Amino acid sequence: MLSTPKAPGNLTSAQQQEMQRVAREFEAVFIGQMTQTMFSGLKSEAPFGGGHAEDMWRSQLASEMGNTIAASGGIGIADNVYRSMLAQQEMATRAATEAAPAPHPAATQPAATLIEE
Repeated sequence: MLSTPKAPGNLTSAQQQEMQRVAREFEAVFIGQMTQTMFSGLKSEAPFGGGHAEDMWRSQLASEMGNTIAASGGIGIADNVYRSMLAQQEMATRAATEAAPAPHPAATQPAATLIEE
């Protein structure tokens, strides 16, 4: 399960949940690819081994193993990806805030002051 670091204040709960889902999905795909690579070195025995069907089955098995491992807590990749996504969101929010143009000086003065000048 993902730990929940403090998210930037501009993210809704739904956005945070979506980011967590994407991080878990990334971890599942990564683990599936690693598992598939592990399976590539295995040789099949006769009379039932080999062929196109076995290649498809192994690919599906690797993918499901990745999904299962990620869903049961994973190996820590999703947590790090989620933290990275939050950090990037925080930097983007900060950059947008700092890049916002400063208000014109007249906009900060009371209207009566502007008329007298």
